[in-house]
Amino acid sequence: MAFDRAFEAREAIAKIIGAVRSGEADLSAAFAAADADPLVGRCFAVKVFEAVPEIGKVRARRTMADLGIPEDIWLHQVPADKRAAIIAAFAGPGPL
Repeated sequence: MAFDRAFEAREAIAKIIGAVRSGEADLSAAFAAADADPLVGRCFAVKVFEAVPEIGKVRARRTMADLGIPEDIWLHQVPADKRAAIIAAFAGPGPL
């Protein structure tokens, strides 16, 4: 029972991270999925942000720090104003 639930959670998280990484889903879709599915919502936001093409670990974590978003926050816990800010920050061109 618990193993099944954990497997479902890992599968849902891997699916949303894979969709973001491949470009099938953007951050808006990831936030919508997190709000709709509690299994996706329990994914750490930093893992989803790192999966955005051309963002990477360093830029994702620096942007989160600049916006005051803790690294240990779940995707569904990111406030609406921070969601808009992170989407805007990752939409622009990367640092040179």
